[in-house]
Formats: sequence, C-alpha cells, structure tokens
Amino acid sequence: MALLRPLLLDNVPSIQQSAALALGRLASYSEDLAENVVSNEILPQLVQSLGEQNRFYKKAAAFVLRAVAKHSAQLAQAVVDSGALDSLVLCLEEFDPSVKEAAAWALSYIAKHTDKLASAVVDVGAVPLLVLCI
Repeated sequence: MALLRPLLLDNVPSIQQSAALALGRLASYSEDLAENVVSNEILPQLVQSLGEQNRFYKKAAAFVLRAVAKHSAQLAQAVVDSGALDSLVLCLEEFDPSVKEAAAWALSYIAKHTDKLASAVVDVGAVPLLVLCI
C-alpha cells in the first residue's frame, strides 16, 4: 500500500488510474487489506482528487471506495469520514454512465450496513440523483 500511494500523485494519468485500480482490487480481496487502505490514509487523497481528475480515474477511485466500504460498517464509516459522500454525489452528476455506475455502487455499499450510514447517504442528496440514473 505504501508503494501505491505515491503513484496516485504521479503526473501521468494512466499511472494514477492503475494505482487506484490496484488499491481497489487489494481492498476488495479482504477486510484486512481494506483496513490497510484506511490506515495508510489513502481515502482522503482519493476523495480530494475525485473532483479534479478524468472519468477513468473517477471510476477507479469510486471502485476503491466501494471496495473498502463493502466489508463492514466501520470501514464504510471510514469512507464517510473521509468526505467521500459529497464527491460520490458529484460523480452521479457526471456525463459518463460508467462513472455514475461506480458512484452508485459505492453509495449502495455504504448505505447497506446501518441506518445511520443509510441516512448519511440520503442526507447528502444522493437519492434524487440515483433516481435519475434509472
């Protein structure tokens, strides 16, 4: 994880995207690896760059957020605490359907764990945008 984090800041967009995909695949594999993504403070870096990157990176970053959030309520709360909800809602407004889909998946994995997390997704204004995606 420590080796992939600097690659998220690389000048070459395809390297950034590949690093995000690798992080997502690792986080998706096990809860321990997802916790490692959180403990290495990768989530805030991903969330910050979500607003300023291309559609391929946005899709990969949303995949990482989804992969972390799917394992437990605590990891989903870590995704919320990183400020990801606002960025994911912005991704729902993207033109590219694959970015919208990745954001919708991430929001669903966050909301599925507890009522509190589901309320956080609703409170950020995701529901009307999700309805528009249908």
